[in-house]
Amino acid sequence: MDDGLGKGNDLGSPDPLALRLAGGDPAAPRELVERHHAEIYRYARVLLRDTPAAEDAVQEAFSKAFDALGRYSGERIGAIRLRPWLYRITLNVVRNAWRDGRFEVPVAETPEGDDGRCGVVPGVIGADEEAWMDVLWALGRLSERQRVAVSLRYLEDLPYAGISAATGWPENTCKTLVRRGIGHLGALLSDGSDEKEAIR
Repeated sequence: MDDGLGKGNDLGSPDPLALRLAGGDPAAPRELVERHHAEIYRYARVLLRDTPAAEDAVQEAFSKAFDALGRYSGERIGAIRLRPWLYRITLNVVRNAWRDGRFEVPVAETPEGDDGRCGVVPGVIGADEEAWMDVLWALGRLSERQRVAVSLRYLEDLPYAGISAATGWPENTCKTLVRRGIGHLGALLSDGSDEKEAIR
């Protein structure tokens, strides 16, 4: 069942918004941004661990997406699974930033939102905020591939086929990366209390 966000879509079925983009609907580009901006930002924020860097990455990702849509045929646009496609573009932007040395933030640094709370999940406070920051701390210590796979599976709720579409990795590789990443997260969260205290 389609929930309007692509989360419930069968990955093989056409995305109605992609069909509208292919048909030249003038409202479709704005709807694409409105529909996917929050999740793409959250994904970039988890990978980069820096609010301004994530905002820049999301802006660049949507710019690249619209550039690509301007070059694609209507048939190709209509066949795009938008959500995994946008995640893949965002991942490429983030990888380029890592490779170029842009957006490098020390893991010990904890950027805050305008309200002084965690910039990743507005409204998370108290013990929940501390637990969330522990998870972010542990995610930052995973390998790049594990961090990407775990973030897409558990923070963005993509099925393994969607992770494969977003990353280009085989589905079984995605499953292995998620399984190993979750194992490493568990070990880090149970064994890393001394290190976490040292950086707080």
